[in-house]
Amino acid sequence: MACRSGSSLSVNVGVMRPYWIIAWQLRLSPADFKLRRVISNLAHIEFMRLLKHLVFSVAFVVLSGCTPIQRIAHLYSNDAPSPLFFTYKNGGSSIYYTFSVGDTAWSDTVIFFYGGTGCPSWKSVMPEYVDGLSINARVFALNKRFVADRSTGMFDCGKEFHLMNNPGQWLADYSEFITAQINALAPKPRNVVLLGVSEGALTATKIAGQSSEVTHLAIIGSGGYSMRKSLATLAQRGAVWFDVESGWKKIADDPRSIETNWYGNPYRWWSDVMDIEPLPDFLKLNIPILVGIGEQDESVPVESARFLESKFNEAGKANLILNVYPGADHRLNDKGRSYRSDFFAELSRLLQPTHNFKPDQFRSTK
Repeated sequence: MACRSGSSLSVNVGVMRPYWIIAWQLRLSPADFKLRRVISNLAHIEFMRLLKHLVFSVAFVVLSGCTPIQRIAHLYSNDAPSPLFFTYKNGGSSIYYTFSVGDTAWSDTVIFFYGGTGCPSWKSVMPEYVDGLSINARVFALNKRFVADRSTGMFDCGKEFHLMNNPGQWLADYSEFITAQINALAPKPRNVVLLGVSEGALTATKIAGQSSEVTHLAIIGSGGYSMRKSLATLAQRGAVWFDVESGWKKIADDPRSIETNWYGNPYRWWSDVMDIEPLPDFLKLNIPILVGIGEQDESVPVESARFLESKFNEAGKANLILNVYPGADHRLNDKGRSYRSDFFAELSRLLQPTHNFKPDQFRSTK
């Protein structure tokens, strides 16, 4: 059985919390992280894979609403999409998934997903992730390079993955993939939507400003702050328990290391992303932008999204719709309820052929 949004089995792998978030929620000590890394080194042994899934099952019931066993079951079920392979011009490749929502004969919309931190596969949540989408659309979800078809993202992602897991590579790969898929479609779609989830918002926003074919941008779990400012904001209000400033100093001493980790990601990843300022890329856009964030998001503070909205207002731009979902977390979940279906319902309204984009007509929940 798949993990559906709005049920006790709901999980959002694309925006699964980084390990530092899991640590804070479970109050894990540094010694616990050492144990996790030791176990991860044995991930090639199937017994240890299953053992670790069981050990962490209680944790992920709380954090994702879906146990690892249920998530794995979906990976092997008939409901999960089949993997396809996209080969890049440089010879590398990625797995991707595609499926239709509604009537394929009348589909004039394509939606491209790009996910969040780490190496989970989109397979474990698709197609149920887009429950609430009520238009006729073709959906594409691209895994990062070196992410296997049935990867849970719970183990070490591997050296090859970490070497390619950087903003420049994300941008090049996602851009090439989108261009190839659009060129292969006939007739050409009326709507081309880029949907960035968490970390994926950086890439989606950048490409939206570079491609004249993109008509809409949708963002889940992100805003206008840099990673550094987001963590500082969370630390100021006590949402994270570790010393952020000492972490930055350690990373600065060895910024290109992929062997040394800080709360779930290599130093190199942190140094690559922590000072990226997304605001300029957002402000360049004149297409409709829909942003959804949970009021209780523990990975990206809600202040980040409100800051983004304020900057659009200051610039006199009226193409941003912000929805803040009360009580919801980074995955737009709140105590068993998923607001993600609300988000996709609003995106559906925005994509209707008769809709004239007038942001002031939308009532945001803030």
